Amino acid sequence: MEAFTFRVEGMAPAPQGSKIHLGRGVMIESCANVKPWRAMVAHAAIAAKVPLLRGPVRMSAVFLFQRPAGHYRKDGTLKPTNSALTSATGKGAPMFHCVKPDASKLQRSTEDALSNLAYEDDARLVGCVIEKRWCAGDERPGALITLIPLQKQSP
Repeated sequence: MEAFTFRVEGMAPAPQGSKIHLGRGVMIESCANVKPWRAMVAHAAIAAKVPLLRGPVRMSAVFLFQRPAGHYRKDGTLKPTNSALTSATGKGAPMFHCVKPDASKLQRSTEDALSNLAYEDDARLVGCVIEKRWCAGDERPGALITLIPLQKQSP
C-alpha cells in the first residue's frame, strides 16, 4: 500500500481540548489556535494531493515545537541535555517535549482536520503513532504526518 506523507509548517500544533460554555447553549474551543491549526493541516494535505482514503487507515504524527529561549545559552548554543526534565531545575534543556499540550489532544485536532478530506471519517483510523519533540536545526514548528491505507484503494 502507498503511504502518504506531508508536512505542516508555520505554527505550533494546537490541541483540541475541552469546550468552554458561554451560556445559552453557546460553546467555544478552549484553545484559540485549534481552528487555524486544523486549516493548516487540511491545506498541507490538499497541497500534498492526499486522496480521500477509504477503509482502514494507520496514522503517524510527529508534532514539532520550537524550543523556548530558556533552553539556550547566551551565545545561542543549546544547554546540555542530560535528562527529560533538566529545564525544570534550570540546569539544561530537556531532551523530550514532555510538557503541555498533551499528545492525545494534538492527535484529536489533527484527526478532525483530516476527516472527510484524507479519510472518510476519523473512525477509519485503526492505529496511530504519536510523538512530540523539539524542532532540530532549521525545522519549523508543525507536524510530519503519514497516512497508510490498510486496504487497496479503488480508483
